[in-house]
Amino acid sequence: MVICSAPGTAGFFPAGGAEAAEARAVAAPRQALQAACALAQKLTEGKRPAEALALIDRIRGPVPPQAQAPNRACEQERLNAIIAAQQAGPGAPAPTTPAQQAANDWDRFVKNWATPMVPVGLAILGLVIFFLVLGRLLVFVPKMPFFKIGSGWRAGLLFGGLGLILLGSCGIVSGLGGASAGAGGASLVRALWGIVVFEGGFIALAGAVALAFYLSSRLRVALDVRGADGKTNEADSMHIVALLHELGAAPPRGIEMPVGTDVKALDDTALAVAFSNKLLAAAQKILTSMFGVTPWKVAVSPVGENLLAVAVTRNGWTVGAAGIDRKALGLSGEPAGAASPAGKGPTTKAATDARTELHKMAAAFILATLARKHHGFEGLCGATDWRSLGLHSIATTGQWADAGTAEALLGKAVDLDQGSMLADIALHFYRLRREEEQKALAGYAEWLGAKAAGIRLDIDAGVKSWAGYGALLYRVEMTFLSVVLNLPMLAEFDELRAKGRAVARRLLIELPPGHDAPVPGPLAHSMLLNAALAYHDLSAPGDAQFRESGLGYNSAMVPHFVEWYEEALGSVAPGTAYAAACSIFRESGLSQEEKIIERLGYAFTDPEIKDWARSDPELKGLLSSSIKFRELLGLKPRDDYWKLDPFVPYEKQLRAAGVERLGDLTADETGPHDIRVDLQLSPFVFARLVRLASLVRRAEAVVYSAENSGVYRFRVEVVGALIEAGIERPEEIPAVWSEEGTAEAAKHPRDLVAELITSMRQRIMEAPEAAALKAWLRALTDVPADGSPAEPEPNPTGRL
Repeated sequence: MVICSAPGTAGFFPAGGAEAAEARAVAAPRQALQAACALAQKLTEGKRPAEALALIDRIRGPVPPQAQAPNRACEQERLNAIIAAQQAGPGAPAPTTPAQQAANDWDRFVKNWATPMVPVGLAILGLVIFFLVLGRLLVFVPKMPFFKIGSGWRAGLLFGGLGLILLGSCGIVSGLGGASAGAGGASLVRALWGIVVFEGGFIALAGAVALAFYLSSRLRVALDVRGADGKTNEADSMHIVALLHELGAAPPRGIEMPVGTDVKALDDTALAVAFSNKLLAAAQKILTSMFGVTPWKVAVSPVGENLLAVAVTRNGWTVGAAGIDRKALGLSGEPAGAASPAGKGPTTKAATDARTELHKMAAAFILATLARKHHGFEGLCGATDWRSLGLHSIATTGQWADAGTAEALLGKAVDLDQGSMLADIALHFYRLRREEEQKALAGYAEWLGAKAAGIRLDIDAGVKSWAGYGALLYRVEMTFLSVVLNLPMLAEFDELRAKGRAVARRLLIELPPGHDAPVPGPLAHSMLLNAALAYHDLSAPGDAQFRESGLGYNSAMVPHFVEWYEEALGSVAPGTAYAAACSIFRESGLSQEEKIIERLGYAFTDPEIKDWARSDPELKGLLSSSIKFRELLGLKPRDDYWKLDPFVPYEKQLRAAGVERLGDLTADETGPHDIRVDLQLSPFVFARLVRLASLVRRAEAVVYSAENSGVYRFRVEVVGALIEAGIERPEEIPAVWSEEGTAEAAKHPRDLVAELITSMRQRIMEAPEAAALKAWLRALTDVPADGSPAEPEPNPTGRL
């Protein structure tokens, strides 16, 4: 509806027609009012009472709050319109369009509600902002929030705090307004309104305190790692963030031994890194200070080459600080700041590993500090000392040439924190998992069974949480199954086998999808398949309860067991393929050698599994009986003298200098001084190379016979064992060591032949017979110093 704009009547008259012309002709206010009332009467007579009532409402306008009596303009016309509207009945068609009605309703709302509420809304908004700022400032109270707060409570503190602040602010405004309106009334009324104001303030203050508890208890960490120059080092910052994420957010790892921790409390938004750009870093600091989005701040700085300083603050107050000293912790890595000679890769790698070790210790300190103030870190499994936690992490995630280094680190970890089940179980694993002695292995199995039973009892009693200890429990039970399977089939171990069968059955029930296992899906599935193999192997085929027509086991005992077992036998995943190979060997021995080797081929794509297979007590029989298995492990005799340890570093340079055969490296024929200069070797090192080359030349000249022919395929290994034993010239081999059954040989304090055989067996798991080796040594000592054989060699090597 378009509104006319005649003076004094703007907004009253609808445009168009004789009514509009008549309205524009009225100029005086009184005449305008009469004309407006007359127009309302005409609308009523024209069966448009709703428009007449709307026009009268606009004529009267809103009633001021201080008015003593309502505006009664056009009262008669209003009564006539009301009567006409009643007579028209509820079914009469709407006189206005929806758009017009919406506009009328909005105008009425703005005039009657929105405009009067603006002062009240501004007052409430100001109070809300005040209490929000107060809540932010309360965060800086020392030791805030005083105790650990769970995630569920934190959500309640946030929404409850905001609600209380809003409710209390409304109460304060309402109380002040009521007290002001009743200023001339009784004092009791004013007192009651004062109580309302006080209660509103108390409620809003409680909301501010709740909000402070929420802000101060957030698990958000800002990390700032400085370099030696004092500037932010983004590379090291990201490295420590990655290690901290691996330690405190990654899902459980390791199917038998706990690798790292089982903590998953640090989500993707928990960690933030300081910017190296000064402008961005300043903006980040201002925002975090104002809004308190990151209560935790960590500063890491190097102090020299072997020390790392770490300081942790929470809401501006220092919570912990530590100096991580490599030497005090017994870490063997090279100093992180050590200079590396150009082109010397091993030194560079050592420095990298050393820096990684220090960073892992820093991540462990941060995680242990957070665990003291937050829930959700039950996956530490009793570990409280950051040094123990860091040493366990280094031991279980590092690559070690031998288990002794890891054992030493784990031993120190247990000594520092005897309550750490992670370090305790990992130490037992490294010390006893490769054990071959039956009683020691059985004792380890009993210890594992007791440990698993204890964890289950504590979880059932509520002493330990399922989320924190469940993954560790499954690892202990998986190790228990593996150790029991390693035991020989003797009656004294029947009880352990029965326990193992019960454990495997329980795992088959708890690990399938949908049972809320506290391990990630892929790891749970691997455990499930391994448990299916163990359940099959630990169940006697003759047992009535485990027999089913044509299958050899009762699949009805555990749903889907047959499917899982068959899937495990055909799996190409390295861990499961290795378990399947062991299962096939237990059941069929060498009769299924091809199938075993096929499974092991998939398993050995993982270098750690291949290394483990060398000493696995369960495959000891396969190792001694199967040449294919030894070849798959790379345990075959070397046939190239260049591959002996003393010559490997110099092979390329010697060949470039024209030495194609090691036997050619002699002082008389080659001109050693020129070669030595090219190799940049000291005279002593080069003299030893020439001496060892002479030993190789004489070994090549050995004449083979029926007595020593069994040594031919081991000839390079024998020379390597001699060098390892300190023998560099045949003349250093006394005749007593190579004689058969003499009294002098029996009395000699050193048995060289036995040492050589032991050395070769440790390397390639096989060696020649002692009698053949003695005959070969006698033939070696008979070769002249120039290496010329007494007669042509019947078995030329064809390769050096």
